Amino acid sequence: TILPTWYLVPFALVAVLGLVGGAVMNIYSSGLTLLAVGLRIPRYAAALVDGVVVVLGTIYVVFFAGEFLAQFTGFLITLGVPIAAWCGVMLADIGLRRRDYSEPDLYRPDGRYGDVRWLSIAVVLVGTGIGWGLVTNTSATWLHWQGYLLAPLGLGGGAWDTANLGVLVALVIGFVVTYTLTRSRVRAQEER
Repeated sequence: TILPTWYLVPFALVAVLGLVGGAVMNIYSSGLTLLAVGLRIPRYAAALVDGVVVVLGTIYVVFFAGEFLAQFTGFLITLGVPIAAWCGVMLADIGLRRRDYSEPDLYRPDGRYGDVRWLSIAVVLVGTGIGWGLVTNTSATWLHWQGYLLAPLGLGGGAWDTANLGVLVALVIGFVVTYTLTRSRVRAQEER
């Protein structure tokens, strides 16, 4: 009601074009992923296969899936916790660095960054485990196991139940542990 009616036309145009642009990039990237996992077809065919799968999946979700939205919401809450933990690790690593990454060393297992950073993987796993214990997921019945730390910490049964603290806690754990325990390693990497 705040905006004039004519504004809906340019708004709809921009919204649709933005969605189409994002969909094209996603299908292009997904087609490239199909090729990377070993599918032996031309690139345009890989994008076509991906586009068909996406369209069929969308038709199924919109017309036949029923309670899909609740399940998808639950999935997104569940996925938000490990993404937050990973984001904390990345933010700490970027915050510790005083120089840009050495791009060639990122691609070499024997480079200055090494092959696998086990501490980072452990931090993401621990942050995820603690984070899932601090979120509640009433959207999907198969995710009711989450929130297992709320009652033992005295946070259950009130406003904290729906606060989804686990996302924030996972982010903080990822950041603080990485920042604290990898400081000397990052300095040594930058001196090479």
